[in-house]
Amino acid sequence: MRVGGTSDLSEPRQTVRLLMGSFADALRALNSMKSDAVIEDYAVAGAMALTFWAEPIATYDLDVLVVLPQSKGPLVSLEPVYEWARAHGFPPKEEHILIAGVPTQIVPSPNVLADEAIRDAADLDYEGVPVRVVRAEYLIALFCEPHARTAKRRERVAALLEGSNLDRDHLDAILKRHGLAI
Repeated sequence: MRVGGTSDLSEPRQTVRLLMGSFADALRALNSMKSDAVIEDYAVAGAMALTFWAEPIATYDLDVLVVLPQSKGPLVSLEPVYEWARAHGFPPKEEHILIAGVPTQIVPSPNVLADEAIRDAADLDYEGVPVRVVRAEYLIALFCEPHARTAKRRERVAALLEGSNLDRDHLDAILKRHGLAI
């Protein structure tokens, strides 16, 4: 699927608008991180993922769920990601890395639900750049986790339920498997 063309209800929404740097260049960098084995896999999450499946919303940053290579110790470290970013001219800024001018937050997968969301991510295309995006069903489940249930996320769940071509049986199975409810 290519973002930027016309849409029908069987495909994710086609319009992504950013008030920041080059989203396509940020995606190229994420794909390079993966090919350089800095991360094992990734999926765009949060508000940017939402824009692929529902009406676009304004967002400040790009949230990316990642699977990191196995670490040598018990603690998860993003240091290899930051080293890679610095070596490629992408400076850290607060909790983000500025990748091609896009504030990008790299979030190690915190649980089994996020692992599934990354593994089952949709392989899409944005301006000729491959991108992995958390599917709408998993976005809803992630937004329904107890620690994530904010008013803003409840609104996003409503938008996804209204605006995307959901596989409701798949969503219900995900919610049941993880003990979640809308």
